[in-house]
Amino acid sequence: MNDNIPIPSRTEIRRASAHIFEMLLEWFPDIIQSVDSDGQIIYVNRKATDLLGYTRDELLGMNVRDLYAPEIMEKVEKGFAKLKDSGNLAGIESVVCDKEGTRIPVEIRSFAVYDNNGKFVRTFSILRDIRDIKELQNTLIHTSRLAAIGELASCIAHDISNPLAVVKLYGELLAGQISQLRAEGDEENAGRLADAVEGVQKSAEKIEKLVNHLRDFSRSQEAGNELVDLRQTVEDALFMITNKITKGNVEVVRNWPEGESFYVRGSASQLEQVFMNLFSNACDAMAEVPEPTIWIQIEPAPASEGSPPMWVCNISDCGSGIGPDHIENIFKAFYTTKGKGKGTGLGLSITRNIVRRHGGEISVNSVVGKGTTFSIQLPCWVDE
Repeated sequence: MNDNIPIPSRTEIRRASAHIFEMLLEWFPDIIQSVDSDGQIIYVNRKATDLLGYTRDELLGMNVRDLYAPEIMEKVEKGFAKLKDSGNLAGIESVVCDKEGTRIPVEIRSFAVYDNNGKFVRTFSILRDIRDIKELQNTLIHTSRLAAIGELASCIAHDISNPLAVVKLYGELLAGQISQLRAEGDEENAGRLADAVEGVQKSAEKIEKLVNHLRDFSRSQEAGNELVDLRQTVEDALFMITNKITKGNVEVVRNWPEGESFYVRGSASQLEQVFMNLFSNACDAMAEVPEPTIWIQIEPAPASEGSPPMWVCNISDCGSGIGPDHIENIFKAFYTTKGKGKGTGLGLSITRNIVRRHGGEISVNSVVGKGTTFSIQLPCWVDE
């Protein structure tokens, strides 16, 4: 044993402990901040600058109220007053804004510090970014809703099929009447009846197709490894939002080789959800455009060394476009350029997650005032 090893003094031990504590605060994975009795920020750690985009000096020159979304300011004031009075607030959900104005849902745990006379001095708060948790929760809710729709469709399919069969039967009987009228030389009445029967039959076929499609859609919600033709998936997605396309007078232009299939492995229903969301967004973006058009192109992606063969599907519109200040954030959860009540900011986030689960990637290119193109790359299925 070496008796010459110096023994640290208590002061040195306290300094070392204080340094370790400061490092823990600085590198803590959540925001740690402290504010005084007026709400002035007097301490922030590194995570605050990373997440909010402000420098430390900028944050220390701000009032904590400047970080919260305006619509929840009344709730913030009540929470601050309650914290001063009770000394502790735990598990409170709130929304802060970064330097660019992006809203970030957070969970806050705070406690108050008092002097020896019991006077409030400052708060210490931990703010945890819960965007990933919120996204997972909303994805689960979204999936549950889809499952509920599918279950409802399955339940009513039989009830709809019965009267639908009767309608189709009467259509066949009326077709026999048409033949009889023509045999009797009554071409005028036969023609009118034929037009009516044709309309009934087409409507019945659409109802039958929609019910069957919803039933099939619900049965394949689990991520699968089925063989999926991208072209058919695109057509199914267009069918599901036919009303929106028709209402918006949107022209759809398909650009792919006639008769060719574009196979991938995965879940047809999940990929259909991707295209439905992109087509729906395109329609919304072209609400004020005189001649709204969606262009769809599927082709082999340029070969890349070390990467498997890929299909690329480009979906373009001639809408309002996405500004450069927004385009970097559109795939983030809860980020939306739509007005209040018109979007959750989850659609593109879920879309990207689905594409990535299928081994692919999605990118966007946009010019304000001219339109937007989303490009989806997915691995080709290769028949071995």
